[in-house]
Amino acid sequence: MRKLNEPQQRHLEQLTRAVSMVKRAREELPILPALVSWVRIILLPVCVWAGWNGKYVFMFWLSLTAASSDYFDGLLARQLKKSSTPGKTLDLLADKFFLSVMLIFLTRLGVLSLYSAMIPAWYHIGVVFALLIVSWSIKIPVVVITTSERLVIILSYILVLTATGSLAYPDKSIFFKLTWAAQILIPIAVLLGVISYFRFSRRLIQRYMK
Repeated sequence: MRKLNEPQQRHLEQLTRAVSMVKRAREELPILPALVSWVRIILLPVCVWAGWNGKYVFMFWLSLTAASSDYFDGLLARQLKKSSTPGKTLDLLADKFFLSVMLIFLTRLGVLSLYSAMIPAWYHIGVVFALLIVSWSIKIPVVVITTSERLVIILSYILVLTATGSLAYPDKSIFFKLTWAAQILIPIAVLLGVISYFRFSRRLIQRYMK
């Protein structure tokens, strides 16, 4: 059997790791954390229905439940030591789907300006497509949540909750104040998120070009 040289050996090791990662992604999906992640996907059409029919209090509490599920699915996965690539993928997709649709819907209700809602909404949609393209290009499932990305998600949930809260409880000025603050902070967080993903992409390209 012909002995491999150093570059060939390195490429073989990368291919072996990639195959192993793909196999794990196909085989491992923690059930309980996945069910919690699905809460956001299931509640989204109910939230839209509630808002469309003027049931703003109901929409607010549904949105709060959905936001809470984002915390508890990760906590549950860590407690059970069941963190996996497909679980992280489902968590990310559930976040992006819920947030982008709700932000766009809240502009339709007139509680958010088009500018303040569409910047994070298009960011969430863009991140999903970018990760899909990268994963397809290198044949490895890539799910990356940087610190800046997590900040955008948190601020987006705050914006959704404060906007729905201002509709549900118009006499509570705290919701209007928090909505105003979140609308100022989100463009900054989005910019940081874009920069963090560009840095990650550059490191990834440099790694696979070696």
